Amino acid sequence: MWDLDGTLIDSAPDLASALNLLLREHGQPALDTAAVRSMIGDGAVKLIERGFAAAGHAMAARQSVPLLDRFLQIYATCATDRTVLYAGARTALQAFQDAGVGQGICTNKPEGVTRQILNSLSIAPYFSAVVGGDTAAAKKPDPSPLRDCLRELGAAPADGLLIGDSGVDVATARAVPMPVGIVTHGYARAPVANLGADFLIDCLSSLPGDVLAGRLTAAAPA
Repeated sequence: MWDLDGTLIDSAPDLASALNLLLREHGQPALDTAAVRSMIGDGAVKLIERGFAAAGHAMAARQSVPLLDRFLQIYATCATDRTVLYAGARTALQAFQDAGVGQGICTNKPEGVTRQILNSLSIAPYFSAVVGGDTAAAKKPDPSPLRDCLRELGAAPADGLLIGDSGVDVATARAVPMPVGIVTHGYARAPVANLGADFLIDCLSSLPGDVLAGRLTAAAPA
């Protein structure tokens, strides 16, 4: 099972476009993509909070939640403009498919826009299960989305593996429990070696071979 943003796809440019339009609608200055990239993680509400704070207009969660629907509306119109697959992602997906390994998406991004992106990038056929942030009863790090994904794939936790990019993914996998690997190219807001994953992934294209051959080792603490 795969997380999406920061793991398989670099969606920061389109998330930045949506956030900046929302900021401008509320009289706030736009932010550059590099700044927004450092704010991604923990869901859209947190992104909105961090974006407004960086623009000089800090707000509490109760103030940012009402902006969520408008942000998602904007994002749906630009979610596939500049979002791209990370290097090696398509190779990894194909290799797992060729090996007969079932694959699913488990993300906090809403299911509708998730499927929109998967279709746009021509990777939807690789996934037998897609669980979004509005699909399950709760969002990651609650274990229910991952358990739903496992159920759709017909797999037991012991037979599963989550690949993500953040501490949220590690916490979700631990709550199931099941193994978890973290990519080193994602949106983690802390050093990836400190997240407690079972292993780190520097190259997506080599992941299938390493998984299938049992060559992966635990990530060393920093």
